[in-house]
Amino acid sequence: MKQRGRKSGAALSVVDSRSRLVSSSLALFSINPPPPPDDLGEPEQQIWRDVVAEWRGPRLSYALLADALRAHQTARKCSETIAREGMTVQGRDGQTRAHPLLAVERSAIASYQRQLKTLGIKF
Repeated sequence: MKQRGRKSGAALSVVDSRSRLVSSSLALFSINPPPPPDDLGEPEQQIWRDVVAEWRGPRLSYALLADALRAHQTARKCSETIAREGMTVQGRDGQTRAHPLLAVERSAIASYQRQLKTLGIKF
């Protein structure tokens, strides 16, 4: 059971000593960062090149950056489809409803932003 009421100063002063997933203490890539993954579209590959030109991180962080850019790609493709088909679709009973890809786009954008924040990249 959790403590009820105000916490003591000692309880608030506890510092989490576990290491973070992305840490600057890990071995950094040297002068040449890895190229963008082949499965990314051209806009996302350009974002990769722009980011790694100014930012360096541990090897694991480049995998996280690639995942973030895959989420960006998903959001971009959803946005293109929504622009083509419209914000609403006809339901099975003829009612107007929101396009199903709106939720996918929203989720992909949130994932992209969350992963960049985890990496410490300002966007």
